[in-house]
Amino acid sequence: MDLPHAPLLGEYVPSSSEFPTVIECLKKFQAPDFLSLSFPDKFLKVSEALYLLIQEAPKEAFLLSSVIDFITRLNEMNCLEEPYKFAQFEFWLNQLSEVSYEENRQIRAKIMGKYLPRDEYQAFFPIGMNKIYEGTHFVSAHHSPDVDTMVASFWGWVDAFAARIGDSLHVWSLPGGPPESPVTGLLNKLFGKGFFTILCRSSDRLTLAGIDVISRTNMMLKSPSSPVSSFSHGSAGKAILLVEQNHYKGDWRADDVEEIQHIITFFTSCLRWFENNLNQQLFSLFAQKIVEKQSLIDFIHQIFQIKIQESIEELQEKQRLEFDLFLKKVIGLKSGFRGTFQELAAALEKLGLQELALFHQLFHNLTNSDLFIESGQIDENRSKIFKHLQILIQQMTYATQHIYTYCNRLDVVMHIKRDVYHKIPHTITLRTNVDNIRDKMQDYDYLTVVINDQWGEFFPVGVVWAKDIRKPILGTVTFRDFCNQEEVQMASYLSVISVIDHHKSFLKTSSTPMVLIGDTQSCNVLVAEQTMQINNRFSLGNCAPNAIEKQIRALSTSNLSETESRTLKNLLNKHLAAQTRAQYYVHPDREFIEYFSFIHAIFDDTDLLTKISARDIECVVMLLNRMKSLITQKEVEIISLEDIPRDHSFAALAAQKILQNADTHSLYEKIYALKEGEIEASLRLCLEGEVTHLFADTKEQNGCCRVGQTKLFTSNTTSFQKAAEMLRRLWVSIAMDVNQQFPSIDLHIHMISTIPSASEVFKGKIEPPCHKDELWFWIADRQEAYDHLIRFLTSFQATPPILNNDLFVELQGPKTSQLHTIFATHFSQVPIIYTHENQQQALAILKFKAGSINSRKAMISPYLPRLLS
Repeated sequence: MDLPHAPLLGEYVPSSSEFPTVIECLKKFQAPDFLSLSFPDKFLKVSEALYLLIQEAPKEAFLLSSVIDFITRLNEMNCLEEPYKFAQFEFWLNQLSEVSYEENRQIRAKIMGKYLPRDEYQAFFPIGMNKIYEGTHFVSAHHSPDVDTMVASFWGWVDAFAARIGDSLHVWSLPGGPPESPVTGLLNKLFGKGFFTILCRSSDRLTLAGIDVISRTNMMLKSPSSPVSSFSHGSAGKAILLVEQNHYKGDWRADDVEEIQHIITFFTSCLRWFENNLNQQLFSLFAQKIVEKQSLIDFIHQIFQIKIQESIEELQEKQRLEFDLFLKKVIGLKSGFRGTFQELAAALEKLGLQELALFHQLFHNLTNSDLFIESGQIDENRSKIFKHLQILIQQMTYATQHIYTYCNRLDVVMHIKRDVYHKIPHTITLRTNVDNIRDKMQDYDYLTVVINDQWGEFFPVGVVWAKDIRKPILGTVTFRDFCNQEEVQMASYLSVISVIDHHKSFLKTSSTPMVLIGDTQSCNVLVAEQTMQINNRFSLGNCAPNAIEKQIRALSTSNLSETESRTLKNLLNKHLAAQTRAQYYVHPDREFIEYFSFIHAIFDDTDLLTKISARDIECVVMLLNRMKSLITQKEVEIISLEDIPRDHSFAALAAQKILQNADTHSLYEKIYALKEGEIEASLRLCLEGEVTHLFADTKEQNGCCRVGQTKLFTSNTTSFQKAAEMLRRLWVSIAMDVNQQFPSIDLHIHMISTIPSASEVFKGKIEPPCHKDELWFWIADRQEAYDHLIRFLTSFQATPPILNNDLFVELQGPKTSQLHTIFATHFSQVPIIYTHENQQQALAILKFKAGSINSRKAMISPYLPRLLS
């Protein structure tokens, strides 16, 4: 950020960056040898390449936009079977990279531009004493997100990722996707066009899947030839997976051992029976007075023609059937236990087990050996006889042992498991949701998580343990800009551990959360205050230590004014940070973009500082001064409020001074010009029957209310009047659909409010509007809905914005008698008129002085009824 001159703040908008060698790095993913790989292998290589690019970057870096650029380019190449997301890189970093915990944290810091002692993040998350939560951590915006919740939740996710709150993934949840706002486009410019698609999850519901609960703890990958006797499951339990050329073939579970060992024992007993029977018959033969060659030939034929079933007569019927399947399916003996031992030797030989066949051949070779004399009778030389017998017995013993060893190979026992006991592998994917995993788990102690390639092969990436998936809490959540759980659909196995909010709040939790709730007009004021305190301890403000010392010396020799005293204080903070921060840092680009985002969110939520308190004002001034100091690489103040008395008018006068500052104007003029244009375009689309986003800022509150707000500029009034009837019909239709789907939500309110334009606030001349703003009311036709509207009006009518306001109620549509009775009884000071606009449903419109009721948070939400339980 070393600039030759100091531009206005709005002129300095950092663009997204890229890795210096990204093009060369990505070229190898277009090569034939890469494209021919399986998807799992591609995934590993892509993730490792991104990791190496991050490793090669300077120690103090802010690489988020570079990472987004890498992933965007990669996805545009279509070299993977599915789009790569940021969450997949975090999954690789946690589960597959084998980097240490500390290196993992340093990689996260480089991406997010801030490396801090982990306990510094206690300002946002309850992680004292180095607490790490189990499972995935969500940082969530509320439904129908506006700019305030979008920005606050994004930087919350950035901090959560850097601090590594959970031991799994860190998910930025933006239900329904980003709001239609110029600030959304600004974030795309700051971080790259893939910002939202690559980083955030837009699902309406916070739920977990396989990727969130996966583990590699106690997971063992074993090759086909591994003997099962060489490893045990142990008391803690191990997940033993058979892999062949990195492909998953099955699981060797603790409860497989006993029943499969029975089969192997049966087979070994069968061979031992054959061996004992052979030995007994052989010694009987050699015990005869005369032993002839033909007798031995007949004996060999007879002994190998014995049927296997004779060896298993003691087995029960079920065991005999299982053993028969084993011989047929695993050994390849088509006749099963009805086959002979000679057929068994032939089947084993086809499996590469030649020892029994060699034993058979060795027996035959005796008939042509020196054991028999020319007459065909046995040589009576005892030494010679016992030597041949010893060789025979040893060969048979060796054959039995070798066959037993073979049957204890992992691939063979898995073959038995599949073809004898008909147990097929049960797997899940990274996308399998938790409810399905719990259903599929049944009596297993774990399930293997796999990803498949284009050839239908599976690659094991981890396991999900039954003991983990059955825990009541599987993940954690941070709320930003809301606190009521009904504003987001959250699975019961998630626990809220952190909240930052500036609204009316309601939260039930079983653990101690970090809760920051303040009386500010924007959630980002609260976030910015905490962020600046942290940065005070670790940021050098884009200045070199010697430059900081030089500025301190220049100020120390003068009689300091109030402004100079503050400047010196800020410089001393930086000087202290330079001395104490050690290896920790805050990258200046991160710091500037963070403040830049906060400012735009505050401007948006306060309608360009028209709804603001002294606390909000002081935060905005600090942000603007810090931003200017960062780009000038010198501690400066572009706005000072010391000349404004701290009385009841302080906030309004200070806001005017801020907005009339050239740097501030350069920040908001383009954004607000775009907003005016976008609202105008949306109104025209509505007149043409196209989709409109004017109702996007709508929240469900207190279990029975749905409240929205559409902000218009004075320049949009004419177009609004033309589209008003169509907009109201559309809004009522939406309200009816919501009520049909969720009957408890029966009070629907929508605010049409006027906000000043950028040029008006900069000039300080806001012309009084000649039109009126509106509150629309639609209620379901049932007593509970009537009661909810009555409770709202009773509380609302006594509020300051209602008193001394120019109000009237307009009723539209058929069957308005119930609405008339409610307003006449409970809002009696307000005149009621009827109109005949083409409304098919009863609708009440409260009209009031433009700009007088403009805050849903402060002027509507506190008076909403709550669903009685």
